[in-house]
Amino acid sequence: MVRQVIQDPNPFLHKKSPPVSKGAFRSGSLKKIIQDMKDTLAAQDGLGLAAPQIGESPCIFVIPDNIAPEVRTPFAPLSFIKPLHPTVFINPKILYYSKEKETIDEGCLSIRGVFRPTPRSYEVKIRALDERGRKFSLKTKGLLARVFQHETDHLEGTLFINRF
Repeated sequence: MVRQVIQDPNPFLHKKSPPVSKGAFRSGSLKKIIQDMKDTLAAQDGLGLAAPQIGESPCIFVIPDNIAPEVRTPFAPLSFIKPLHPTVFINPKILYYSKEKETIDEGCLSIRGVFRPTPRSYEVKIRALDERGRKFSLKTKGLLARVFQHETDHLEGTLFINRF
């Protein structure tokens, strides 16, 4: 179901998301939130969506399945059939930020029409769980690295305009 994207200054956007528990992976409610996030992102013009942006608190973000596939480098065990290119990131943690920075205009679905030059690390390595609760990690650069940083900021209660 497509949900409304919450707009700043809604205080919900400024709260830290609690981690998803292991038991939650057996619940239908987690699957429903993830599907709603995918549906909502598909109906938008964004590159990612974090759960707080639709009024949900779990530590989850999603990206479209067609975003920058050429820069995804899986560091997951070969035994993983899926996801070599995950689109759902549960309890994500960025493990590495490159010293090299890139500053480009950044926007947000929760702050419509606002774009600001935002410095971000050019390369990151992220670890997360997929929809089934399996661990994976990815190292990426450029646009996808920026998206990972932007979405993990959402899960910490930080908007890109708060970085100034």
